[in-house]
Amino acid sequence: MTEALEVLGAISEQVTHLSAAVNGVRTRLVPPAVAQPVVTAIARSYFESVRPELEAVAERSGLVEEIDFVLQGMLRLASASREKQAHLGHLSELRPYLLEASVALMKAKGNRRLVLSLVERGILETLTRMLPGSAASYEQALRDMAQGDRISWRGTATELREVLREAMDHLAPDDQVLASTGFQPEPGQTRPTQKQKVRFILRARRSSSAAVGVAEASLATVDEAVAALARTTYSRGSVSTHTATNAAEIRNLKRYVDALLAELLEIS
Repeated sequence: MTEALEVLGAISEQVTHLSAAVNGVRTRLVPPAVAQPVVTAIARSYFESVRPELEAVAERSGLVEEIDFVLQGMLRLASASREKQAHLGHLSELRPYLLEASVALMKAKGNRRLVLSLVERGILETLTRMLPGSAASYEQALRDMAQGDRISWRGTATELREVLREAMDHLAPDDQVLASTGFQPEPGQTRPTQKQKVRFILRARRSSSAAVGVAEASLATVDEAVAALARTTYSRGSVSTHTATNAAEIRNLKRYVDALLAELLEIS
């Protein structure tokens, strides 16, 4: 992150120098010798050292693509003698994007960066679009596990279970499940259970009976794991012992939650 910020600072200086050089050209057209070496250096530094970091932390969707677009335009302009105003227009457009990128990188530097698997990233991105509150809860659970120094994991377990519940409620609202063909409430229940919601979601997608059965079994395992964590947090004599054991249990719980979320949210 620090290296990306330093490179971005150097790029900003190069943009300033290039703008001065272009302004200093006395003809209407800027020859390639003036712009091409600097623009090439800017693009190489950005794509090699800044873009990978920025893509992971950019707060605004589209920022990376906008910078890409402007830099590609600058490279095309620099390849031949082109209008001075075209160069200056691109440089003017690039400056606020570079400032926005700097702010995003500086903010990210103060936060512990999460390294996500493809499945975790897919879940988080889908939840962000669908259920922003659930996305925040899921990210909090990921951060708890990344830090790994919690005394109690009950809160993390509850966050994961609630994310799963909220996703099921969103994909299988009570009224739709109640109105589905052949629905019968389970004994003692007036509303659909989570197991019935899983069945409703997957059967609506024409999933196989085996896939539905696996998902239902995984849901039962999640409930059992959350209950076990709640029971054992203060039942072990040694805090260090129960913390280490619960950390292993929360990792196991998360594997089931991720598998279920990936199935329900259609994350490949």
